[in-house]
Amino acid sequence: MPGETDLHKTLKKEACRWLYRMGYRCIAAEVRLPPLGIVDAVGSGIFRPYHNYLAVPMDLPQVCFVECKASRADFLRDHSNDGQLELCFKERERNRKRKKKRALRQAVGLGKFLACLMQPMANLHYVLAPTGIVQKKDLPPRWGLLSYGTAGISVVVRADWQESARPHYVESAIARTLTGDIYRADDRAIASVNREIFAQQAELATRIRSIRPAMLAPLSDNT
Repeated sequence: MPGETDLHKTLKKEACRWLYRMGYRCIAAEVRLPPLGIVDAVGSGIFRPYHNYLAVPMDLPQVCFVECKASRADFLRDHSNDGQLELCFKERERNRKRKKKRALRQAVGLGKFLACLMQPMANLHYVLAPTGIVQKKDLPPRWGLLSYGTAGISVVVRADWQESARPHYVESAIARTLTGDIYRADDRAIASVNREIFAQQAELATRIRSIRPAMLAPLSDNT
């Protein structure tokens, strides 16, 4: 993404690796999920009995979001606590009484952390940050904390399970993201080939211009 730091890119890569180690098999970074926006790392999968997050004796679909924060300022930008959550609850209650189904958009004023709770699409939500950037007391409700250090990623606070999720919607978004990455990779590869061909042509043209025409000896009259 434009303006992204190397640390944030590293965190996203490590988040995807961590999701894979945890057993998720449908994984992507920078997944666009309207109305939440872009989630840094997303994992989805079906977990075996007793090997799922709740340790229940049945197959359990799980969706996990990981938001990567390279600095405290980055964390605070998505951590809104200015009364908008209470306003959203009141609006939802009013719509419920009126029997109106109206989607609550992030534009209402919520930061991404609270918006993920008001628009439930994942069962688990984690913040991934370098060690010491985010403290347990800073976490939004139900979110867990992953710490990144020299030893890799460690779980500092386990996320609370959220029953409501939309695995099919999330997996479709992951598929769109991965497909877009493939096309962009093809474009980059083609551009690279074109640059190589152009360089070869330029080198050939330079070599041709450097060749001086051979001077032929004049023919004698005896021949």
